[in-house]
Amino acid sequence: MSLLLVGLILFLLAFGVPVGFALWISGLVFVLITGATSLTQVAQSIYSSLDSFVLLAVPFFILAGNIMLRSGFARHLFAFMQSLVGSVPGGASIGASGASAIFGAMTGSSVASAAALGRTMIPTMEALGYPRQYTAGLMAAGGTLGILIPPSVAMVIFAELSQQSVKSLFLAGVVPGLISATAIGIVAFTIAFRHGYGLRTEAFSLRAVWNCFVKAGPALAMPAIVLGGIYSGFTTPTEAAALSVVYGMFIGIFVYRSIGLPDLPAIFVESARGTGSILFILSGALFIGMLATLVGIPQSIVATIEALNLSPIAFLLLANVVLILLGCFLDGFTLLTVVGPLLLPTVSALGIDPIHFAIVLVLNIEIAAVTPPIGLNLFVITGISGTTMKEVSIGVAPFVVALVGVLLLLTFVPYLSLVLL
Repeated sequence: MSLLLVGLILFLLAFGVPVGFALWISGLVFVLITGATSLTQVAQSIYSSLDSFVLLAVPFFILAGNIMLRSGFARHLFAFMQSLVGSVPGGASIGASGASAIFGAMTGSSVASAAALGRTMIPTMEALGYPRQYTAGLMAAGGTLGILIPPSVAMVIFAELSQQSVKSLFLAGVVPGLISATAIGIVAFTIAFRHGYGLRTEAFSLRAVWNCFVKAGPALAMPAIVLGGIYSGFTTPTEAAALSVVYGMFIGIFVYRSIGLPDLPAIFVESARGTGSILFILSGALFIGMLATLVGIPQSIVATIEALNLSPIAFLLLANVVLILLGCFLDGFTLLTVVGPLLLPTVSALGIDPIHFAIVLVLNIEIAAVTPPIGLNLFVITGISGTTMKEVSIGVAPFVVALVGVLLLLTFVPYLSLVLL
């Protein structure tokens, strides 16, 4: 029966059926054929799973990301970073990496980060002498930091699926996120310096740094307010997400004055669509997860791994290989909601810390976002940069190698993910 369930899902995905519909159709057909459970039980189980205070953080973080996307936060962040390193040949690449890390700490979304940063930085860096292919690849990779550096929508969803603490997951993502941002920055600067990109620079000026800092200050304060509230215990992650919406609206309307009240309905509608899509896929993943448990797929995976007598590190390396390969053909959200939960029983059986596994999983999702032919960030950057998918894929390749290196480092050194817990 497990082969029937998996086969139905793969069949529908192969024919281009959207992930949410593929999961629900496969599950319903499976239930009707096998009678594994009742449709009433399905409805009750999915409703109770989605009836979660923690999941309320998802629409709030998505809304906050869209508000910041429209409000020009990314433009002020990049200007500030550029004022710090712009006098160094190739320094804008470091500034772009730094801005990606900071903006990632605001949006919690890879696609939103890539879209906001790409629209701002690609034309700006091209004017500074950086090839569009290189900058497009950098922005595609930099956008992935949005799902690793907290707050992260992916971590909120994983926390609900695995019954882990959102606060712990956010803390665990800090060091790996900084390591990933540093790796992207080093690769970007090395390429720019070697090829002589970005030689058109301005002299360093404390006055310019101060002026840019004043303008970027409200944006820079947002991660501190949101994450400070969570880590201090003053707010829950859901309350912090709601706070980020209010703060983002206030800054966008009254400080930057880049959006107005007439812009809000369109932002709300766009955010509602994004939330609906994510929760629909999540409900389908919960449905498939329930059926997989009923037919014993997780138990079969555990038994197979035990028969192979794999060590925890060997299992994580095998999981990385499988996830990277699947990430070439499945979007990261499918890896998170469908594949990840199937591996959790094995993680528990081998004594692997689930928080450590979560960071490894999210890094794999980062890589999936920038690997062709399905990488979502590649499509986003292609659409806004005027380049081809081939050019973006070539531009992002060195950064994919860097992210794989970070993945291996964090796989072998769990301490880096758990040091702040």
